[in-house]
Amino acid sequence: MKTHYLLAISCLISGMLCAQTPTKVSRNAVSQSSTMPYDAALKPFYHGVASGDPLEDKVIIWTRVTPETDQTIAVDWKVATDTSFTNIVKTGNTTTDINKDYTVKIDVTGLQANTTYYYYFSAFSKNSIMGRTKTLPSENSGNNVKLISPNVKLAVISCANYEGGLFNAYNSLSQRNDLDAILHLGDYIYEYAPGKYKNAALSNPQNLLPANEILSEADYRTRYGLYRLDENLRKAHQQHPFITIWDDHESANDSYMDGAENHDSNTEGDWQTRKAISKKVYFEWMPIREEATFKTYRSLKLGNLAEIFMLDTRLEGRVKPPVNFDDADVPARNIISNTQFDWLTKGLKSSTAKWKVIGNQVLFSTFNVGFGAGAGDGKPDITNIDSIRVAENSFIDNWESYPTQRNSIIDTLKKNNIKNTIIVSGDSHCSWAFDVTKNPVNYPSLYNLPFPNAYNSSTGEGYDNANKQGSYAVEFGTPSISSQNFDEIFPINTVYQFEYSMNNPIPIPGVGNVNYNPHLEYVDLKNHGYFILDLKSDSAQADYFFQSSILSTTSTESFAKAMIVKDNVTNISKNKLASASAPKSVQQIPAPLSPIHSGPVSVDDKEFGSIFTLYPNPASDVILINFSLLSAANTEIVITDLQGKVVKTLVNNTNLSAGIYQSEYNISDIKSGLYLLSINSSKGKITRKLTVK
Repeated sequence: MKTHYLLAISCLISGMLCAQTPTKVSRNAVSQSSTMPYDAALKPFYHGVASGDPLEDKVIIWTRVTPETDQTIAVDWKVATDTSFTNIVKTGNTTTDINKDYTVKIDVTGLQANTTYYYYFSAFSKNSIMGRTKTLPSENSGNNVKLISPNVKLAVISCANYEGGLFNAYNSLSQRNDLDAILHLGDYIYEYAPGKYKNAALSNPQNLLPANEILSEADYRTRYGLYRLDENLRKAHQQHPFITIWDDHESANDSYMDGAENHDSNTEGDWQTRKAISKKVYFEWMPIREEATFKTYRSLKLGNLAEIFMLDTRLEGRVKPPVNFDDADVPARNIISNTQFDWLTKGLKSSTAKWKVIGNQVLFSTFNVGFGAGAGDGKPDITNIDSIRVAENSFIDNWESYPTQRNSIIDTLKKNNIKNTIIVSGDSHCSWAFDVTKNPVNYPSLYNLPFPNAYNSSTGEGYDNANKQGSYAVEFGTPSISSQNFDEIFPINTVYQFEYSMNNPIPIPGVGNVNYNPHLEYVDLKNHGYFILDLKSDSAQADYFFQSSILSTTSTESFAKAMIVKDNVTNISKNKLASASAPKSVQQIPAPLSPIHSGPVSVDDKEFGSIFTLYPNPASDVILINFSLLSAANTEIVITDLQGKVVKTLVNNTNLSAGIYQSEYNISDIKSGLYLLSINSSKGKITRKLTVK
């Protein structure tokens, strides 16, 4: 059966857009990123500040200190209710060292609920920029009477590929002054080697460091450090608390408990070792509350209005997905462990919050793409099961590959009459709005086409789109910050056709109209951005905002679509809204963007560059140097003894342009002892102590 709707949707057989497998490349002696070097005015806090995991009485604040020599660093911090720091409410001190990659994480306690705070750090007699954060609402008023909190606004984001485009959406978010928090649903970084997953349209490509797929602890630390030097990301962290979970690219593509699509144990070592490294570095660099076993699933209460359940559907309990989308789920596959499943279902049943928000990496709702079967070989055949499998298997890395657990969660909602459940999902790089259903169509069935599955009130299966029966929750999928979506790989007409076929009836000669996804209320495959989830006592609204471009720093954003869910209604309203929800009546005062106005930040006029990382130290075989130059210069990198005698020259009088660099060198020929590593040029000299063991 062929129709004029079936164009060459080759994206279906090439795999999910985030699932391209890179070719491994070897390290270069000196690898450069073409991004701007860094902001010297932030010294030694080049990576800015961040906050996260807010509760009603506490919040995490974070920074990283770049030392001039490896040592234990004393760090002070202050928290106030105003930008002039006339009302300081908390102060403290701590230390950091190379074992933490010089990151600092403080759990500030004893704070007031639903309150905006400002904070900064001090080290080496210099201050960081100022950050803004906010605690969550309390469910109790001063007289201990439970109240419904005012509306809460959460930004929902995911998938920021450094080589995919500019992080303009982060900049847009930094300019909002009425957000309670940002939910980041994963793919905060990407693990690929440079050039293996990039946007060809970028005229000035942002090259990655290190110059290889990240595998070691130093690799993961360097990649996070590079991302956090990005000005737009730094601004977003400066202005808002983040609530984060990891997806696959924080470790490796399509990862699960015991492996990953993008991990070859024969050439890349033990998977469990790599997974453990990725978790450790994530907890170093992210403003997430410390947890001994690096567990990321957790809940956060926003008074009586909402409770957020953040899941780990990636590394904690997921088993390998099936070979084919229609493989029987026998024995039942887990996407989360039984322990996490019990925690989630018990939490949903016991929650007293009006809205239950489930933060989740991958799409929970089923969606079918069999209309593109055979398109890749130019012979569309939407009734051939082998061709259908090629298409459907491209999207197998989602909850629909784990139907027993997925349906059990829906059964929990149905049997316990749990209303107002909203699932928010990342990973797909596209925008979605679903009614959450069990088997909304019979598929593949007669002729391997989808046919309506009438709603059965006893089993809970089926779906009646006209009357919205068979929906037990709603799901909103967020677009990517910069990771490639469909129109950056395929012709725009193909993308429009794919969108149309996703959520409209398709006429099949001799059969009639078939709808592959009757529960899909909205889809956009073309735009980057985010959505704002506005939770109120009578409704919840998802407002989608898209960037005009990820190729230019002059990008603007525009409102695209609003989807609304009414209180005690378990589906998306058919009444689409023409405008975004109104801003909050009270706007927070932003933290000053310029370091000059954010406290006593001093700038070293003689600084020509900085060494961000010298790792490991002590070292025995190899060292990795991550450094940056503020301007072009003839440069040498040498190792000398304490008397100044050159022991080894690593870079000999080479002209290096301004930028961020990473070098890896073999030092196994250097005797044990204490040395100095120096980066020298006519513009200045940077020196770090190096211990060889």
